[in-house]
Amino acid sequence: MLHSQFSVPVVLAACIPAFIGTLLPFDEKYEAHPQAAIYAGTFAGMCSAHLITGYWQLVVLSLIGTILYALSMNLFKGFGGKLGGVAFVSVALLMLTRGGLW
Repeated sequence: MLHSQFSVPVVLAACIPAFIGTLLPFDEKYEAHPQAAIYAGTFAGMCSAHLITGYWQLVVLSLIGTILYALSMNLFKGFGGKLGGVAFVSVALLMLTRGGLW
């Protein structure tokens, strides 16, 4: 949205939400998971504006990513590769189901 509607450069459009997400205070019992989920969302948001054409698609993409991240929290240790993988699978699942939803 930052890039397509406000002409913010792509790299900054991905960095700004990630940076703001690192500054948000979360309870320590959640560890780094809220920030990691925000960071994964910035990866998913870097897909082409031609793929995500509406706000509802963005909401569905976020829900898919949240579910996948929650399911994989205890499956893999650390964050390396998991966040990008969650973002990729989220966008891929949205595109596969898009024909039936939109």
